[in-house]
Amino acid sequence: MILVHAYVWSQPEHRDAYRAGLRALQESTLASDEGCLDYRFWESVTEPGAFVCVEAWTDRAALDAHLAAPHHTAGSAALDPYRARPADVRVYEAHPTSL
Repeated sequence: MILVHAYVWSQPEHRDAYRAGLRALQESTLASDEGCLDYRFWESVTEPGAFVCVEAWTDRAALDAHLAAPHHTAGSAALDPYRARPADVRVYEAHPTSL
């Protein structure tokens, strides 16, 4: 399984528009992308406009297909005018384990 933590930031005055764009990206990803196990955005409780997308993919091929998908490239481009700074994306290989 591949896990992704994508940290993204909106300009303060465009937070609502940015959040709407993230919601649209989440909906299109969950509806369209095979191999997507989970894809959710969360906003920081201490830093307004700071979001993280927590993603889970069956494998790297599924993630790569998502990154190349038209809905992802268009959705990401639509967010560009509202970004405060570049994304910080971290990709991990994960193996289930018990606590």
